Amino acid sequence: MIKINLSKFERQARGKVVFEDGQTLIGEIVDYTSSWDNDDKGAYLTIIPESGKLKGKYVECPEDEVKFANYLE
Repeated sequence: MIKINLSKFERQARGKVVFEDGQTLIGEIVDYTSSWDNDDKGAYLTIIPESGKLKGKYVECPEDEVKFANYLE
């Protein structure tokens, strides 16, 4: 497994996050939290999905569970 570095996601924009288990979320990436800012519990992105059962909710995407992430715009 290749570990992705989420620290490049510093700006708010529409993006896509694919998890190791194959789940995909598309929506507004609104935040990146470093491991240091999270008391060394791991870095994560926060995304607000635009569809599906999590639509409109703030979803934390832990760095160690993300297989791929990119901006769409």
